[in-house]
Amino acid sequence: MSIVEKAAERLKRQERRRPVATFEDETFNDQYAFESREPGQREPLELDDVRLRRVGLLPPESMAQWIGRELQRIKRPILNALNAEAPIDAPPANRIMVTSANPGEGKSFTTFNLAMSLANELDHSVLLIDGDVAKPGISRSLGLEREPGLMHLLTHADADPEACVVPTSEPRLSILPAGRRSRRAAESLSSRRMRSVLDELSADPARILLFDSAPLLATAESQSLAVNVGQILMVVRAEHTEKRAVEAALSLIEPAAAEISLILSQGHQLFGERHAGYYGMYPAEPDRSE
Repeated sequence: MSIVEKAAERLKRQERRRPVATFEDETFNDQYAFESREPGQREPLELDDVRLRRVGLLPPESMAQWIGRELQRIKRPILNALNAEAPIDAPPANRIMVTSANPGEGKSFTTFNLAMSLANELDHSVLLIDGDVAKPGISRSLGLEREPGLMHLLTHADADPEACVVPTSEPRLSILPAGRRSRRAAESLSSRRMRSVLDELSADPARILLFDSAPLLATAESQSLAVNVGQILMVVRAEHTEKRAVEAALSLIEPAAAEISLILSQGHQLFGERHAGYYGMYPAEPDRSE
């Protein structure tokens, strides 16, 4: 037997020994392998500022303090809503979804920095959930793209939600990755299993579930997610997003029990094209002029 034939035979034997896991209607090999863990077993994920700036999740140091102050203003009405009286049938206000009309609005940047700011609150913890299962940018940027996450929980009825939560070096911030995309992602996000998972993850009223979701006009998945959250934040890129795109996106989540607000981002006339500038949060009130 030649050296090549021996190598091929050895690869075949290794392939047969590889563990295989299934995602309902999809099978994948150890390129997407994961371990079954008990909650609290995993070492915290180190959030290194230098690396986070390099991948575009944090602003440059020259802008960090200014954006931090703006985020303090933005998060205040979000936190106030946690204590406001809501309709009995409305989802809890501690489930918050960040979305946009189109890609490129600064949505994931906004979500991550808002999560970091909320995690500074002494009375709350934050679970940042990568709900953009079509394009899980936060999971990839943090090196969690091969970890079990939201879609694993939705396609495995016996999976423990807390076992998929990744702690971080920020004591009050943890991450739930997106997990592997499913062909039935939109249906899974509006399923009974989704409600059960969120009930468990948000059982502690001091814990904020913050979703980075897909752009509303790009996929149907954000529409499915919207029915399960109590607050919706739509990121609008300054001098870029057309009014009709915002109106079309809002129409996809109405009528909604959630409070809907807009965040104006990326004032590129001041700070360049890459990073977002924040100017405040505004209620998405309907046009009453007609």
